[in-house]
Amino acid sequence: MFVISVVLFSACFNPPEFSNSPFIEYKGIWLGKTVHNEDSLVITLSFKDGNGDVGLNPTNPAHADSPYHDVNFFTNKAGQKSPLSATLVKNFSGYALGEGKKTPKEPSYFMRTPSKDSGPLIAFRDRDQGVSALPPYAESYKCAANSESYLNQNDTPDTIYIWKDDKHLIRDKTTKVDSLYRINNREEYFYADVDYFYMQPNPGQYDIYVKFFIKNNDGGYTEYDWAKEFCANYNGRIPILTDKQRPLEGIIDYSMVSSGFLVIFGNKTLRLEVTIYDRALNSSNTVVTNDFRLEDI
Repeated sequence: MFVISVVLFSACFNPPEFSNSPFIEYKGIWLGKTVHNEDSLVITLSFKDGNGDVGLNPTNPAHADSPYHDVNFFTNKAGQKSPLSATLVKNFSGYALGEGKKTPKEPSYFMRTPSKDSGPLIAFRDRDQGVSALPPYAESYKCAANSESYLNQNDTPDTIYIWKDDKHLIRDKTTKVDSLYRINNREEYFYADVDYFYMQPNPGQYDIYVKFFIKNNDGGYTEYDWAKEFCANYNGRIPILTDKQRPLEGIIDYSMVSSGFLVIFGNKTLRLEVTIYDRALNSSNTVVTNDFRLEDI
């Protein structure tokens, strides 16, 4: 959740000269409560950006597509992992499976157009068959928030959809379980492919990244791994700030909500690291908060 105040500079006078890469400064942090009595940890940042291309629009289809899509799957090119973007489809209205004649109810991924020379999609079974550095099928690698994982639904292989002209992505016929047809045009169809597909989060899906660190007794810091502990993270998307190309500066209050902050961290000393990105995927500097304890803020 965001509270944002923004200053827009008009062309009627000489606007300030800011870099086209965003610049941020840490201003403070505080702990509050939401209307549902959950903990709300709010970090305040000031920002500057030279051309105003900060923010992503959740209702703009282009901001769900590459390079802002959720995850990358991977194809096998001579034993090497080659990324392939995917789009999460939540509504299959107008389509039906050929076997059961029913419209899928669960969200699933549609593979974007691959190169013709790409190999088949990588799945867990490739771990022992020549594809380098695939992780085991263990608990932390069943979570899509992890740095790498396997697609699975309730610990079972999951379904993705592959356009009819891209069947070279399918490893073998044993994984192709059905076809998904447009109801009013059966020439338009996708293959339904089932496996433990290997995937990684796409870095461009968020434009604000937050890391939590716990201070150790020796004065060093250890990152708290939200993906490992809760299959979650506190990264997010700043909303669109302006539809004009112009210099911007302002204040961002970024709220992170949980019912467990105090339970997890107690009286531990914490600090956060925050980085933002613009739509050109330019990175800001990374700011580091002061050390703090939740009970003191």
